[in-house]
Amino acid sequence: MKFLLVDPPHKIWEFLRAWVPSPACLQLAAYVERDFDIEFMDCTIMENPWGDLEEKVKRLRPDVVGLSTACTYFVYDTMNAAMLVKEASPESVVIAGGAHPSLTPEQTLRECKAIDYICVGEGEITLHEFLAAIEKKEDISKVKGLAFLDENNSFVYTGERPLIEDLDTLPMPAYHLYNMDHPYIGLPSEGKRSFVVNFARGCPYDCSFCSESVFWRRRWRSRSPARIGEECELLKEKYDRTLFYVGDNIFNLTRERGEGFIKEMLSRKTGQKFWFQSRSNLIIRDEDLMDGFRDAGVYQFMVGIEHSKQEMLDNINKRVTLEENKKAMQILKKHGLMVMATIIIGLYDETRKDRNDLMQFLRPYVDHLGMNVITPYPGTKFYEEMEKLGRIKIKDFSKYDQIQAVMPTREEPDLNQITDAHISLMRK
Repeated sequence: MKFLLVDPPHKIWEFLRAWVPSPACLQLAAYVERDFDIEFMDCTIMENPWGDLEEKVKRLRPDVVGLSTACTYFVYDTMNAAMLVKEASPESVVIAGGAHPSLTPEQTLRECKAIDYICVGEGEITLHEFLAAIEKKEDISKVKGLAFLDENNSFVYTGERPLIEDLDTLPMPAYHLYNMDHPYIGLPSEGKRSFVVNFARGCPYDCSFCSESVFWRRRWRSRSPARIGEECELLKEKYDRTLFYVGDNIFNLTRERGEGFIKEMLSRKTGQKFWFQSRSNLIIRDEDLMDGFRDAGVYQFMVGIEHSKQEMLDNINKRVTLEENKKAMQILKKHGLMVMATIIIGLYDETRKDRNDLMQFLRPYVDHLGMNVITPYPGTKFYEEMEKLGRIKIKDFSKYDQIQAVMPTREEPDLNQITDAHISLMRK
């Protein structure tokens, strides 16, 4: 059994402006490599990615090719990669995974016939069982968490795969399969020694625009502090990685996790730096831990402020108040922590004045700004609402980059006005 796992060629995502290995791919690879012959190919860092992928597939003739889809914006790249694989090696079985195909499995399969199967949701156990079934020529329909079209072109979903309860049972991500010395790696604002890691999965909140909470079924699970410390130590000692963007949807959902992290990192004395995602209400709850976070290496919190108008926050089911947002930013500044605020523009009832008010609201507190145009990701409540109201004007997913507007506002029916406003605000 030869398995080729591929992060397909795609454009850089403007939000991070970095080329970094996919934590999901490296975790999947680590789980299946114990029993299968696997090669991992990250096409995002290659000078001739499509040509290199074609050459690799023709030479390797893999039994199975797995394709990652990090977000909706990249789904056409995944489809193009699937078609390339089928042309280069028609006998290879293609399976795709990630948020977009998981939330739109039938649509994805019908749109791209080169994709044979979709791994729906969390992938490690499903992928392992799928590869075993292929190798042993067993009934694929017995593997939970798969979607495919049968011989009659009917859509088949094999049923929901239970989530992995204890993330510590997963092996260390397969960093050894990646060229960790590649010069493209790193967050540009932070330097080459930076890296992206995941220590938890999911989010119990239900912001209507967020596909992550849907993908993870509104469940949150975390690795233990000891396991987090072990991984951080490995990345420093073996790969000289000293600064991390932690991609967890929420880092400090529980106080116990925050306290455990602080204790673990202080005891290990690795000297590494971290920036996390959190929510205003949790920062307020954990104000007494902020000095501890700072001493343990946390230098920045990324907070979903989203907007400065309560009506807008309520419309996306954010479940925070303006006062909580303001207080959270004040707390972070008070304790010497940097604030990265993520915001959304382009909601239907938003006006130009609202946008200006938002920037004024943020100005006293924010060190870095992550600005996004509201995007209706398929599978979310927001998508369903906007589709029902007929407000989604562009269905081309290559435009779903959170920079280009795909829906009008009441005041700005011209989508270009919203996109231009976003670009203008980013440059200020």
